Amino acid sequence: MEGTLQSADISNLELAASATSFEQMNAALLGAGGGSGMATAKGAPDVQPTSLGAPGEDLVYTPLNPCRIVDTRVVGGPIAANGTRSFKSYTTTDFTSQGGETSNCNLPQNVSALTVKITSVYPANDGYFTAYPFNEAKPLASSLNYSAGLILSDESHIRLCRPACPSEFNVYSYAQSEVVIDVTGYFIEPEATALDCTIAQESGSLALLSGLQTKDVQCPTGYAATGGGCGGVLGIGVSNSEPMVVSGQPVGWQCDLVGSLLSVLGYQVNATCCRVPGR
Repeated sequence: MEGTLQSADISNLELAASATSFEQMNAALLGAGGGSGMATAKGAPDVQPTSLGAPGEDLVYTPLNPCRIVDTRVVGGPIAANGTRSFKSYTTTDFTSQGGETSNCNLPQNVSALTVKITSVYPANDGYFTAYPFNEAKPLASSLNYSAGLILSDESHIRLCRPACPSEFNVYSYAQSEVVIDVTGYFIEPEATALDCTIAQESGSLALLSGLQTKDVQCPTGYAATGGGCGGVLGIGVSNSEPMVVSGQPVGWQCDLVGSLLSVLGYQVNATCCRVPGR
């Protein structure tokens, strides 16, 4: 009978007797190459990781309490018509030199972009502001359209120059105008986080039948199988050990085990199941 003591030669039996684990014992009984075309008890997963995105582009947003980072009424005076002024963001410990808060507004180092409320105060003529990265050319776009003699504001996003730039962003003004900028949030790369993993296990007894019997174990909902294996009592044969794939997703582990007409064989199927931490 395949995969049992009856098919193992003397040299394999000697190796099995000196084995220190079930996997080594089973491999010895079945031969170094897996014996009669069978796999060893430990499965060899062929699970390809799914890309979670590019860390430089798929950013995490963190909201902030509104905090002033620029006020030209306090420092610097109005931006001249057709003029551009440069400002700092995450590289400063406070914003007093730009007319802003005495804190750093809880901005971490090397943030990629800001969400801001940008305000024009009494511009000399109708026009617009354009906020853009310090190291890039001014785009043909507007961050805020304003009207002469009025105070107007709107939300905008500003990508920043990084790292190690003299300043992080510029503000262009079509007409002479004071500008006030309050930061309300920022975008930054996600922090690397260890996977949340658990072991799913299924055990029992094979039917008193010869031939292959398929057994499996499924991961909890929301988890994917990243590895697995099969085993059992001495003499059980493992013909196949692989991820259980449903709709293209590895949802568990499955094994084709060799049953016996002579005795009931106990088995065990394990799956390492992981997910990205989160709610």
